[in-house]
Amino acid sequence: MCNEFAQERAWKAYCEMMAREDVKVVTPELPELPFTANRRPTDPALVIRAAPGGVAMELMRWGVPKPGSKRPLLWMQGEKRRDPPNARGIVPIEMFVEHRGEKSPKERFEFRPAINEPLGMATYVKEDRWAHLTVDPGGEVFGIHDRQPAIIRLSDWWRYLTEPHWPADLIQPSAPGTLKVFQAR
Repeated sequence: MCNEFAQERAWKAYCEMMAREDVKVVTPELPELPFTANRRPTDPALVIRAAPGGVAMELMRWGVPKPGSKRPLLWMQGEKRRDPPNARGIVPIEMFVEHRGEKSPKERFEFRPAINEPLGMATYVKEDRWAHLTVDPGGEVFGIHDRQPAIIRLSDWWRYLTEPHWPADLIQPSAPGTLKVFQAR
């Protein structure tokens, strides 16, 4: 399952994208993320959440504490969720990684958006932590891995974050042509 992704744009670029969608960013400017090519479990990541008057952008750690375990919960099956708006977030990404194979070194595949806008991973948020939602594989992920992040297009971020009822139609496998796939190993 996806345990690596990239956030390659600056905070201001995400603010500009939200403005193009007529959504105001209501939080002060964040410090730039420490540069790393890829984010891994427990790393901080930019999370976008609904807030009074628009959206808030916050740095949060990946992994929701799991009762009775030292390991955090990184993924949740999106098909089984019915989270209210205050428990939803979007993690904007430019790439995520999936692996295929039984033995190391496994084949490594990078998935990037087919158009020049970030992908949004649908997430569950609890306090200052998040876990991403997964769905059956679709489009280009099918045949490489048995699950994929629930990907939401930029034009649907606001709806996912604010719709009072669970937007199940957004928590779906990615459509063919949504992603470009690159085999890295």
